[in-house]
Amino acid sequence: MLVVTCPSCQARLKVSSQFTGRAGKCPRCGEIVPIRQSEQTPASSAPAELAASPSPPAGDEDLPHIEHPDRLVRHFHYLVCDRQGLVATWESNGQGWMIRSGTTFVRAVRNADKLPAQGDFKLVELQIVPHQDGSHRLEGLHVYQLAARYALTRIERGEDAILGAIRGPGSLNRDQKAAVFRYIREKFMRPIWEDNQTLIDYLTNQDYHSPGISPPTHPASPA
Repeated sequence: MLVVTCPSCQARLKVSSQFTGRAGKCPRCGEIVPIRQSEQTPASSAPAELAASPSPPAGDEDLPHIEHPDRLVRHFHYLVCDRQGLVATWESNGQGWMIRSGTTFVRAVRNADKLPAQGDFKLVELQIVPHQDGSHRLEGLHVYQLAARYALTRIERGEDAILGAIRGPGSLNRDQKAAVFRYIREKFMRPIWEDNQTLIDYLTNQDYHSPGISPPTHPASPA
């Protein structure tokens, strides 16, 4: 297995050495990722299949997966949920992380005393992908389980620091899914998300804890 780094979002991806000399699309941000040429493996013009999967299914060792995101992707949105709903949000607007304070959200850097030291938190990555026509689409989402202690207090160290608290894939309960879908509807215009029926079904299915990954269903075209 080889480990390659996406030049755009810095995600570390595992990929079989059989793809050496080829390139594939990053499962997080859609950027084309070259796979370093080796002397032992001839190059091929066919694109490699880079499909995100935190825990590759048995027998699918050739599918790369994200080991640990190193930084927030600038055009994505990030949410943190506790058992009842949203407790923090992030977007690349200069405000940094915002945390819940009563019925509103305030800047985390100015309200560090409101950061809970422990809890059951899930980090939700909303994958907003720009297209060649200038439009944006919500392509999918990832859910990560955060450490039970001191996950949110990492926000004080910098915007990306919370990624160090990821402990693996997570799942959303019905209240969390409802809160995430409410955020999407309030934050984005309908053309950004309404065509992704798989994601809508994922968030509106209230019967059980959903698995931690809802993969992108409309891969973005490379720039």
